[in-house]
Amino acid sequence: MGLRSWIRTRMADTQDHADPSPVKALVYSIVGRDEETLHALGEYTADTYPTDVAEQLRRRNEVAAALRTMDLGSRDGRAQGVARLKELLRVYPHPLAYEALILACVDQCRWDEARGVAFAARERRWEVEHSPYPEIRSEVDRLNAWTPEDVEELRLEAIGELVRPGVASAAAPATVPVAALG
Repeated sequence: MGLRSWIRTRMADTQDHADPSPVKALVYSIVGRDEETLHALGEYTADTYPTDVAEQLRRRNEVAAALRTMDLGSRDGRAQGVARLKELLRVYPHPLAYEALILACVDQCRWDEARGVAFAARERRWEVEHSPYPEIRSEVDRLNAWTPEDVEELRLEAIGELVRPGVASAAAPATVPVAALG
């Protein structure tokens, strides 16, 4: 126990008294009054929960609910939902909205736009991963990260320039047996 805490416990104990005496005010002016620091999610109450985080979580839930109502599993559903996806990203930059928009752009062969959205998704992922709040950080825990290089790989695969070993490609030349060249 340090001198500061000893003085505080002996002279400046205001937990039992709502109205501090002048001596206590003097002690607080010398040693300062300790503020309660919040450390974990479980230590927040309805009064102490950060309002900006609560607002972000409310908007995230709105966007997630809207994404669940959209048909994002099919190519046509994503194509029809491009405008709505962009609108939802303005409300809250949800990683699943970014992924759906990237896939919609890839489906329509809009490669530059897909790369731009992948870049924005990567930047947003960095922001989320470095958030001081675990509620925000958990947003991308189990999601794959999109990069512009991933979009370029999809573009090369779509136009037939990406050759993978063991996978037949439309642009790959057919193999001719050596005996036929004879």
